[in-house]
Amino acid sequence: MMLRTVALPALIAALAALGPVSVQAQDFLNAQTPSHNIFCQAESAGPDSPQPSLRCDIEQKATRSPPIPRDCPGDWGDAFGLDPTGPGHLLCHGDTVQNPSAYVIPYGTQWRAYGFVCTSQTSGLTCVNAAGHGFSIARASQKMF
Repeated sequence: MMLRTVALPALIAALAALGPVSVQAQDFLNAQTPSHNIFCQAESAGPDSPQPSLRCDIEQKATRSPPIPRDCPGDWGDAFGLDPTGPGHLLCHGDTVQNPSAYVIPYGTQWRAYGFVCTSQTSGLTCVNAAGHGFSIARASQKMF
């Protein structure tokens, strides 16, 4: 077997002849509440997701989780999801979006990412999509709407 070496200018010319190559990046933005009890990750549309999405995990809560669905082999009741349309929902998961170095959303302010808006208050975090659906989560209670 004979290997052929190609000069760098020839390789660049060959790649340029292929035309433009589209690489679609997927971006993630992270945030947390000042209490460090709720962590969120917003994901842009990209190769792994055809639309943006938002996930928020709560570390400690004083309420019981709803029964685990039969088709959920992972953790349940502490991760909340939101899509551009439709209500907030619980996520079956085996990981976390906890990121201690994430941006802290000061109480009384909003964090906006990929069409989602999360409002941080001393009473908890409320996140909504453009349709007005979402979830409110706090140590004391969690609700989806």
